[in-house]
Amino acid sequence: GAEDLATTVATETEAARRGALQAAVVTTPVLAAARARVDAARERTGAAGRFADPEVEVMGSRADMVDEDRTMWELNLRQPLPKRGERGADRERAAAVLAMAEADHALMAGEMAMDLAMAASEIETAGQKITLLEKQIGRLEAVLGSVDARLAAGTGRLADRLAVQTQVASMRLMVEQERRMADDARTDMRARLGRAAGEPLPAFAAPPIDGLAPSESAAVRLAAAREAEAAAMKSMAQAGARPMTGVGLRLEREQTRMGNEDTVGLAFMTEIPWRARRYARAEERAALAESAAARADAASARLRVDAAIARAARAARLASVARQLSDETRARLEAEFEALVRAAAAGGAGAMGGESTVLMLVEILEKVTTTELQAIDAEAQERIARAGLWPHVPTSLWSVVFENQTTTSTP
Repeated sequence: GAEDLATTVATETEAARRGALQAAVVTTPVLAAARARVDAARERTGAAGRFADPEVEVMGSRADMVDEDRTMWELNLRQPLPKRGERGADRERAAAVLAMAEADHALMAGEMAMDLAMAASEIETAGQKITLLEKQIGRLEAVLGSVDARLAAGTGRLADRLAVQTQVASMRLMVEQERRMADDARTDMRARLGRAAGEPLPAFAAPPIDGLAPSESAAVRLAAAREAEAAAMKSMAQAGARPMTGVGLRLEREQTRMGNEDTVGLAFMTEIPWRARRYARAEERAALAESAAARADAASARLRVDAAIARAARAARLASVARQLSDETRARLEAEFEALVRAAAAGGAGAMGGESTVLMLVEILEKVTTTELQAIDAEAQERIARAGLWPHVPTSLWSVVFENQTTTSTP
């Protein structure tokens, strides 16, 4: 029905706003640099686990003796061999570095999106407050006009006029403060996005609470990548304790008056890991400590994700209750305000200029303003809590957004 259609439109609008914010994030210079580091780490995986090049040595010598001259030629071909497990550990380390770069890119994107969403929320909150305050200023100015009319007729009170003017001045100051805050937020967004003053800015958007998985968040994936790197470093330390070996082929020809003499030899070389084992044990202990730290970071990150989700859910419930109570309270105060205005109009000139009628009207409008501002603040806190979910979105999301943005911008 109509409600389902409205819900669908609202969902599509929210999705469009999220897409616009994400597209703005991935095009910032900071994220472009982070993405370049991801590309560099990906390219380095092709150089991981390298095999040493063979070595060739050619020598020639001549011996001048009394009874005979000799010329000797020697060719040595050597192939250094990697330590057992060294190449696999190097490939694992390169893969972990790539995963760390991708997770770091996603974490930076999430933090950038959070900052932009919070700034957009400030702009939206300021706009709501300005609209409310300007509406109340208009109503107070209408009351002030009535007071001035009674003063001109000699039936009003100057104290009432001063009270209304004071309230109007206070609200106008609040409007200017909100405008300054909105301008500051716009300036901050433009600085982060690298956009000029006339360029549009993305509106507030936040990821859906039910679409978050702690195990897929950027912080958890970053900790997991660090743990994988520590495991690879442990494997490299274990490989470092093993001796380096190599094989060789030796060809030698000795030319004399009696003829040529050829020699073929095979060689096997190995180092003695006299000190390497002690160093490797220290590296292995360090890798185990790094792995334990990464696991602790992952557990802490999962707790932070759960806390952020719970905080956003509580803020949403509070905003809903605050808006409902504000609407009910505002309806009662509006009815009281209208009744007081009708009573003053029915009572003639003396009623509006009575002992407390104007002050009561000012007080009612002040209560309406305070009630509405409380609801606006609660909704702003909900948006801030939802914006805090951006650093916890899945890392794959930012890769997809970046690829889509790159495809779109490529002619």
